[in-house]
Amino acid sequence: MNEDAKKLNPKLLLFLIVGIIIMAAVACQTGEVITPAEATARAKESRAIVTKKTATPGGKTEAGGDVIPSGTKATLVGKAYLVNIYKEAGSTRILTQQEKGVEVVIQDVTHVGDETWYLVEAPAGQGWVKAENLEVAEKGGSTEGASPQVGDIVYLTGKAYLVNLYKEPGNLRIIAQQERGIAVEIKDILEEDGELWYLIDAPTGLGWVKAENITTEKPK
Repeated sequence: MNEDAKKLNPKLLLFLIVGIIIMAAVACQTGEVITPAEATARAKESRAIVTKKTATPGGKTEAGGDVIPSGTKATLVGKAYLVNIYKEAGSTRILTQQEKGVEVVIQDVTHVGDETWYLVEAPAGQGWVKAENLEVAEKGGSTEGASPQVGDIVYLTGKAYLVNLYKEPGNLRIIAQQERGIAVEIKDILEEDGELWYLIDAPTGLGWVKAENITTEKPK
């Protein structure tokens, strides 16, 4: 090898090194360096169920049906013992199954064809179910065998024509009286000495009544 060739080799090597550095810099500008933890989090996010809102909770679906608001608790129902929960609305791919009768929470709603689907949070996991597989207790009433709750509309009942309204639960101080059969709203519930009392908003004012003086059945 002559002297000129020997002198060129270090320059060529330097040129190659500089080229590699420049290419790496360009790659860094167009790419993104992330940690393993961030990569794992992004991978999980990419596999997560994507919500598809096509109706406003509390409004109407595209088919004109009432939309169950997000956050509402519902019960799974169906002919079979297990209810299918799907990865996507309108899909035939079953993500998991849950026993009917189990309570779930509505997360989202969408409409596929002529069917309404709900994204639910169930003990078995999150997924989509058909509207026909959900049952929600009507507001203002109570399910059979369940106690009235705050916000429910109930009716006064008793042996006498007038029902006593008390200042406090367990207190003998009567602050008002109201005719039986009148619709009232429950504002609060307390237990006093093993007895259940309800604070009601009646036409004559607010007052406490015993549990035996209210009923969910409207008088005929």
